[in-house]
Amino acid sequence: MGSTYRTIGEYEKSRQTLESGLAKFPEDKALLVFRAMAFYNLGQHDLAMESLLKIIAETSKDRDIQSYAKAIEFYSDKLDKVFT
Repeated sequence: MGSTYRTIGEYEKSRQTLESGLAKFPEDKALLVFRAMAFYNLGQHDLAMESLLKIIAETSKDRDIQSYAKAIEFYSDKLDKVFT
């Protein structure tokens, strides 16, 4: 339902529905991905990227990604931070 709301432009309903689903199934990665899409549509690009980067770091079986998984997760919520 959350994905359907998103595709018809009901972005806030989509986010709310997906968050309700995540309250019941917090480990469901598909719900997290669909919520990231809703975040994007709501203009919350930082939350969308953070969510997707964490999912990639956690679930990817790619050796190159896994070698940087800790860094990807660390920076996932710091994309606008400049380290000097």
